[in-house]
Amino acid sequence: MKNKPDDTFIHKKKWFEGLDSLRIILALMVMLSHFDNPFTAYLKSSSHLGVRLFSYFLANAFNGTAAVIAFFIISGFVIHYPHKNGQINLKKFWIRRFSRILIPLIVIYLVGIKFGHPEKAVIWSLVCELVYYAIYPLLIKIKLSWRQKFIFCYLLAATFIVVIARNDILSLVHQKDICYNGCYWQPGFFLTWVIGLPIWLLGVIMAEHIDTLKKCSLSRVLSYRIIVYVLSVMLCIGKFHLYLSYLLTMNIFALLLFKWLQAEIVYFKTKKTAGILEAAGKFSYSLYLCHPLIYVILQIWISSSMVTYPIFIMITVFIAYLFYLTVEKPAHLLAVQLSKNIQDS
Repeated sequence: MKNKPDDTFIHKKKWFEGLDSLRIILALMVMLSHFDNPFTAYLKSSSHLGVRLFSYFLANAFNGTAAVIAFFIISGFVIHYPHKNGQINLKKFWIRRFSRILIPLIVIYLVGIKFGHPEKAVIWSLVCELVYYAIYPLLIKIKLSWRQKFIFCYLLAATFIVVIARNDILSLVHQKDICYNGCYWQPGFFLTWVIGLPIWLLGVIMAEHIDTLKKCSLSRVLSYRIIVYVLSVMLCIGKFHLYLSYLLTMNIFALLLFKWLQAEIVYFKTKKTAGILEAAGKFSYSLYLCHPLIYVILQIWISSSMVTYPIFIMITVFIAYLFYLTVEKPAHLLAVQLSKNIQDS
């Protein structure tokens, strides 16, 4: 998922270093969560307990849903930061945001028709993003603080979760499958945004206060990274082995993700980022959007094994980059050009 602000925000003095690095890492986490890892099955058959335990860790090492939750926060941050003063040209805003998301999405959807639409694995989150772009200008007009809006939406989402997650709650309590689902997006493509909205608003709240935060230590950032990753693995294990649904955990986990992402952004105000990660972050949306379809197509031509697994990853990243050059980047340039034709209001 790629969520960049308008061009007036991309100037080096106004753009936050490190965000693109975070994007590509998160996109890779989502990709790896969707790829079958042949090393896991092989290690599980080992006679050594330590090796088998490592295989169980490897099977839960990549929590794609947690990465998407982090994407929501980043999206709210970069959307709101350039508009903190409340001034927004609706036509320009909507043209840029919708064009940049929808054009690549439509291309992938059309190609995916022949392959049973594997892109559905990620489209649910993009539908949420489109809804947030649509209602953001309306949220600005509500005469409440962003913190008050967040609290209201968080309580609303919690109520909604309790209503629709009855089977997941029963499965957790009784520790057996009672029509257990476990997924975050189980309300469907067009209702999951209600649950994710308070998470997106966490990014807005971060944007409101980020300028007042001047410094964050490396030790603090590293601590957050370790805690966030370990907990994401534990939540993955909980979902698949303990009936602990993502629908019940991710909105709570988002509060920790908020603190972690805030620490990362503040830390890189004064530190250099890894150039290769920042560059790769430019096509993170293409990687996020394309990888399910690429994986399905590759499986037609290449059998999955421990030898071909790294090849799957490298080819997927390469094709996603080509998609960025041929579809996503032109879509972005078109969005910019169309918005320039709109007079400032």
